[in-house]
Amino acid sequence: MFFCACLVAVSWISLSGIGENADPFLILAGFFVLIVYPLFFVIPTLVFNFISKNFFGKNKTRVLFLLPFIWTAFEYLLSLGQISFPWLMAGNSQSYNLAKIQFAEYTGVFGVSFWICMVSVVLLIIYREFKYNLTGAIFFKKALLIIILAVIYFTPDLFTYFSKSLKSYSGNKFDKEISVGIVQPNIDPWVKWGGKQNELIDNYINDINLLNREVNSLKLILLPETALPYYFRENIFHQNYIKLKDLCDSINIPVLIGTPDLNYYLDESTAPPDAKIMSLSKKKYDTYNSAFLFEPGKAKDEFQKHYKIKLVIGSERMPYQELLPFTKSLVEWGVGLSSWQIGKDTNIFILKDGSKFNTAICYESVYPGFFADFVKKGAEFSVIITNDGWWGKLAGTYQHNRFAVFRAVENRRWIARCANTGVSCFIDAYGNYYDETKIDERKNISMSVGKNDKQTFYTVNGDLFSVICSYITAAFLLAALIKRFFTSRD
Repeated sequence: MFFCACLVAVSWISLSGIGENADPFLILAGFFVLIVYPLFFVIPTLVFNFISKNFFGKNKTRVLFLLPFIWTAFEYLLSLGQISFPWLMAGNSQSYNLAKIQFAEYTGVFGVSFWICMVSVVLLIIYREFKYNLTGAIFFKKALLIIILAVIYFTPDLFTYFSKSLKSYSGNKFDKEISVGIVQPNIDPWVKWGGKQNELIDNYINDINLLNREVNSLKLILLPETALPYYFRENIFHQNYIKLKDLCDSINIPVLIGTPDLNYYLDESTAPPDAKIMSLSKKKYDTYNSAFLFEPGKAKDEFQKHYKIKLVIGSERMPYQELLPFTKSLVEWGVGLSSWQIGKDTNIFILKDGSKFNTAICYESVYPGFFADFVKKGAEFSVIITNDGWWGKLAGTYQHNRFAVFRAVENRRWIARCANTGVSCFIDAYGNYYDETKIDERKNISMSVGKNDKQTFYTVNGDLFSVICSYITAAFLLAALIKRFFTSRD
């Protein structure tokens, strides 16, 4: 069952490696996910069966109500560490059902997973009652179960309807706004890394100038992840840097650009065990998937930046590579993406007018608590830059886009999403989409997004709900282990 679910949901990984730009790495990675990922979902099943057998005994109904806690705890644990892949959380399935997910500002997407499991549990109990208990004497019990189901199912809707926070702003706007422009260049990611860099820069400049002429009040312009497929701070690329810097100064608008970056270790004793080594000079260095804010009047060494922290397993970095340095050479993807170093700080970007925003690079937007940590540091709106062009029009592109709904709702922040080949868009603090671009479309969009300095319960407390579910699961598991131990002694 878990294999079939993964086959439907993440087969796009392998499929994206088939076609004109066939890539054996993606094909193998996809098969690996299809084989290994379902095994993780066996864990909560085994835990549930163990607790059911050793703690609840013959009472098979009562134990069912523990399942939502176990499943939520499992999803939370699956989002931790360097081998995490929180793509198939049950709650993500409700990204189009906005009326049901607004309570995520308290529990995060994990609370939506919990709600789905609880509804499923009550449905199962009702099904069993109608199938196996056919006497009229238990009509009251069946009616009560149906009422309980209705209460659980419609509770999120009631929260949405009566919530004061959802009524405090007119038209999903906030008291303060900022005008943001997005450039979707639609560059083929398979050829970008070896492409004509001068032509690439000229296209960006033309798009930015066009956007600036169309919208006079822009305060920020976004370019996607690795829009510059080279280390722009290196002297060899100085001319291209000057072109972008002069543009930024002339239009007097900061431009956020995704780009790789280099860090040389002058003191090699500070270099991590998995640092890269230059072939000739033997100097140690590291590379980062990063976002730089080109600011008018500032030099490149003064630019604010964010180094990507949540890296894609395999394609960007091998898990726990710092402990096993030899693994970094096992996967070398020929498109400029292999063996990134992990960023250290959740930096907030601050514009000249004091506006604050966080930037999540691609895969980072999948992590609820991680994203909330940025907002907790003071971000008033959020930015996601990504390059989903590897997947084309396969399911992964659309899934990744919809996950951003939960980041908006959890933190009540507007999100400006800039993608290389689509989908670029704006998302308000309640999950509504605006100006969605099509995939494989070159287009510029702009909008005034709301700024919010208030923090939700989830922003402040993070995955507290999931942690509580984990403790409850651990308590029952420990109780089952103790009970089994003493039972076996008897």
